[in-house]
Amino acid sequence: MKYVRNQNNESKNRETVETFSNIDIQENERVEMQGYEVIGIVNIPKINLEYPILNIETSNPEETKEPMKISIVKYWGGNVNDYGNLSIAGHNNYDGTMFGKTKQLDIGDIVKLTDLNKNTINYEIYDKFVTDPNDVSILATNDKNIREVTLITCTNGNKNRLILKAREIL
Repeated sequence: MKYVRNQNNESKNRETVETFSNIDIQENERVEMQGYEVIGIVNIPKINLEYPILNIETSNPEETKEPMKISIVKYWGGNVNDYGNLSIAGHNNYDGTMFGKTKQLDIGDIVKLTDLNKNTINYEIYDKFVTDPNDVSILATNDKNIREVTLITCTNGNKNRLILKAREIL
């Protein structure tokens, strides 16, 4: 777990990832955080957010509860920075951690995704809306020739989902 370091100034069980520039990742090396595979980093400068993206192999929302206590999780889609729609989910924590500040984001704000090859792509938010928790249409890939990321978090006392959609800036 050389990849992950514990931050003493954060809440218990909160960990953040060191910057990629300080990490020597070997080809085909599996990077883990508390037993879950790390597939990349999400960074949103406007709200000072940076978390590893955990890969969880499940379509059962109940099985996302534990990894979502640790970090942001891949909910649906391909790999980080692949073409198509990568959907990632995080808790809307009251203390502002995880996706707790995403409500402050606006259309035009930047989301950065970095894969394990240290490639960073900038995405620009183009849509922001609230939907029903069972709305799976947000996961659809409308154009497989573009890169998209969908950020998902709960809102309205967990009765709805706040959705932010962003496309690669070309």
